Amino acid sequence: MTQERILYIVNGSIPSWRVLMALHEKGLPFVSKRLRVMRAERETKTSEFLALNPRGQTPLLIEPDGTKVNESLAILHYLEMRYPKPALMPAQDDWQVFGRVIAWIQEAETSACAYDPMEKLFLKKPSEMSDFEKEQIKKAIAAVRFELDLWEARTAQHTFIASEQFTLADCAFYPLLSYLMRRGLDLAPWHNLKLYELRVRARPSAQASYPEGWQHNKASKPNLFQLAEEV
Repeated sequence: MTQERILYIVNGSIPSWRVLMALHEKGLPFVSKRLRVMRAERETKTSEFLALNPRGQTPLLIEPDGTKVNESLAILHYLEMRYPKPALMPAQDDWQVFGRVIAWIQEAETSACAYDPMEKLFLKKPSEMSDFEKEQIKKAIAAVRFELDLWEARTAQHTFIASEQFTLADCAFYPLLSYLMRRGLDLAPWHNLKLYELRVRARPSAQASYPEGWQHNKASKPNLFQLAEEV
């Protein structure tokens, strides 16, 4: 049995980032253990880590009492249920807002999946892609724009993503938005999302969980959104 709360993460991973934000919002002490995956032998695939999580994925939360929870959205719900204060969900007497937050937590994952095919641009330039691969990229960029338009309309209605209160929906969505910016997304066409990003960025939890070595408003290379426009 561990004597401290441990969170296994991959730096810059959207799922890991979500849980980091929630832990900081809750004010829960923890030890962060970073696993490297950009090397020949991924640390998430070692026998030691696989013994903890056979899926070989982060995040993985291990509590002082030995409780283990994997999957980022599951961990968010777990933290809220076990440590309800400060609350990151609206009161259950306001079922419309509660339902919206619950749904939009999951929709943040849907948006992340829409983007996923664009990661192939790390491996191949558009000129090296087959027609099928190019079509996948075109569909992905169109899907991402659809998702951004959807969230843009939502951020026009509330201070945070789903309500006037910062909630688990923000923990789920904000890391995705910041990740897309890291990959080259320019938020200029999405004015409300840009204001939302700045608003959440100012929170201590966002500052404490921002990936090591990253800089705001500085895209990584290659710029995947620029490359997608070349397809």
